[in-house]
Amino acid sequence: LANPDYTEPVDKGHKEGMKTFGEVNKGQQDLANGVLGMLEVIKSDFANLEADTKASEESASQAYENFLVESKKSRAMKNKKVELNEADRTAAEAKMQQDTMDLKSTKDEAAAAERYYKELEPQCLDQGMTFNERAAARKAEIDSLKDALEILRE
Repeated sequence: LANPDYTEPVDKGHKEGMKTFGEVNKGQQDLANGVLGMLEVIKSDFANLEADTKASEESASQAYENFLVESKKSRAMKNKKVELNEADRTAAEAKMQQDTMDLKSTKDEAAAAERYYKELEPQCLDQGMTFNERAAARKAEIDSLKDALEILRE
């Protein structure tokens, strides 16, 4: 004992016929057929646990491999999409630049045409003469040209 001066009786464990707080648990020794049988049960339980663990690890490893493959595919697809979007953006910017230059050129042409129109407008518009007056002026001009031709022929 730890205390050499202890004089009370020492409990040496459960004795046959002593009162307990419920049923006495005798374990599965009878089913295990002794220590070797118990070791067989433990070995069997360990083998089952090992098999379950290996199957679980294999399943998790396969799921991880599948995840990696899917992730690589997804990443490759997304990188390709980014690449294509970048190409589209570059093409759109180039087209916008070309269209902007075309618009500026067209505006310049329209402005030049407008200036030329303003130059021609006074010449083409009615000078205040009626149709009959213009016809008479034209007839007079033709008559004077015929007279000039007659003089030149003589």
